[in-house]
Amino acid sequence: MVKFVLDADASIKLAKGGVLEPLIRSAKCFITKQVYEEILKGKDKMYEDAFCTERLVREGKLSLSNITAEGIEGLGEGECSALALFRKLMADSIISDDRRFLSILEARRIPFIISTDVIAMLCIKRQISKIEAMAALEKIRRLVREENYNSAKRTIGGK
Repeated sequence: MVKFVLDADASIKLAKGGVLEPLIRSAKCFITKQVYEEILKGKDKMYEDAFCTERLVREGKLSLSNITAEGIEGLGEGECSALALFRKLMADSIISDDRRFLSILEARRIPFIISTDVIAMLCIKRQISKIEAMAALEKIRRLVREENYNSAKRTIGGK
């Protein structure tokens, strides 16, 4: 099974879009303790995505890993720990939308996927319907780059 490591940004967006659970059903997904703690801060503001992620971890569907990571200039603890976990697990890809993180991953030739492409991939692989994919994209539209939204929409075949 494919292994993905998610950072907080991606986890939050995929949960907001309602597609974190379908992703977890189709791939083995991991987050670090640092990422998890960042996500759970949303509970203070009653963000549904934080409660969703907490439930998925509690149910053992989203794997939580405790890892120590070296700091990388310009990155937070969550991104650094995600990169360390990616290496430890020899995962297939990191899922993130954080531009700074993505530029570092790209420079190091580490495979990554952005949230809008995850939604398109789930639709193509028939893990979610076209209607569900378009609804997910709409839910996160204001949180992602317009060009990424439009690209995923074209891939899905949306109007």
